Amino acid sequence: MAARASRKLLRDFLFRRACTTPIASARHCSSAAETAPKIPHFSKKGRLLTGTFLGLVIGGGAYVSTVDEATFCGWLFSATKLVNPFFALLDPEVAHRLGVSAAARGWVPREKRPDPSNLGLEVWGRKFSNPVGLAAGFDKNAEAVDGLLGLGFGFVEIGSVTPVPQEGNPKPRIFRLREEGAIINRCGFNSEGIVAVAKRLGAQHGKRKLDETTSTSSSSGEEVKPGGKAGPGILGVNLGKNKTSEDASSDYVQGVHTLSQYADYLVDCSLLTSSLVIFLFSC
Repeated sequence: MAARASRKLLRDFLFRRACTTPIASARHCSSAAETAPKIPHFSKKGRLLTGTFLGLVIGGGAYVSTVDEATFCGWLFSATKLVNPFFALLDPEVAHRLGVSAAARGWVPREKRPDPSNLGLEVWGRKFSNPVGLAAGFDKNAEAVDGLLGLGFGFVEIGSVTPVPQEGNPKPRIFRLREEGAIINRCGFNSEGIVAVAKRLGAQHGKRKLDETTSTSSSSGEEVKPGGKAGPGILGVNLGKNKTSEDASSDYVQGVHTLSQYADYLVDCSLLTSSLVIFLFSC
């Protein structure tokens, strides 16, 4: 009897537990649903600020679209001053590399305002729109010729270009002199070599010739415009010799033969003791 009674009690306990468990789960789910956070609605103030911002963006875009290219170009050049402090925080060579890459990709403003006529000059049959140019050392491997000329320089000089690729001096090799607003450059003629530079200049030269061919109908053949083999600006190539070269003259001859077809002038830099001797060749 005792065993039968205990089995009955156990059966009743399990039956009651099975009946009450789903109800508890349902109650738990119901309470969880009741406590779920509601999706907040934007307040009247938030909607007003959003509408104001969108209105300013649309209105500003409409105003900019009516401004002439010269004025808009001036705004872009002024806006670049906001980026300068960022570059000052970077390693000098990293900042230089970013600057060249930006110019190569067209991420720099283009000067649309024409140069005053009194700035023009002619040297060796080359007509310069202005006498301000970019010296060799910035774009060593002809990566950003079009972008740099678009900044408004009268001429851009690439290089120094060596016949065979070389790494240059070990890093760090560029140092800032912040108080003087200058840098010390000890790169040591780091170059990708004549072949890489010739390929880039050849591609750029072909693209410019194609653009000139398609636009000849809209330009007067009698008008003499500033520019040279690089289109609107003058292109110079700075030639150098390899550190391990035993015949410097052959390095310069190779540079002249390979790159003169793309350049308006060549600069031959020969390091003799502590003097820098420069020879100019008009191409």
